[in-house]
Amino acid sequence: MTYATSSVSVTASVRFQSKLKETKNFGDALVEIFSDLVQLEIVTWVAHEGDTTHKSGNRLKTTINLIDGDIENELGADFLQGSPYAELRGFHELQVEKGTETIANNLKTLVDIGQKVTGMLKGESDQESEHSTSLSSSDRLPSFV
Repeated sequence: MTYATSSVSVTASVRFQSKLKETKNFGDALVEIFSDLVQLEIVTWVAHEGDTTHKSGNRLKTTINLIDGDIENELGADFLQGSPYAELRGFHELQVEKGTETIANNLKTLVDIGQKVTGMLKGESDQESEHSTSLSSSDRLPSFV
């Protein structure tokens, strides 16, 4: 018997890179990935011999939309009170709690990074315009990038 949990898809990075190559637009690529990041899916399932995927009845599945606050729960018959795996409900609830906290923290970090990048870009353009008006071309230092 194997117990397994899964969470956010590991393909987000690949999708981001693909979208970035396709559009050559960092913003469009971020928007596409952010749309996926607001959906948290946690699945706890009991894998019987030969099982390669989880199915209704042998899984606990919680889907949370972090923006809208919608929560959808699926409770398989294997996890009902008195069933052999009922004790895994507590484990699943803990995973949902941890997952929600992790995603919320990650989104906050991404927003902070976005604000810092935006500030840096605005600061650079403000500094460039200040320097270009206050310095003559002979006073400017060469730029090595």
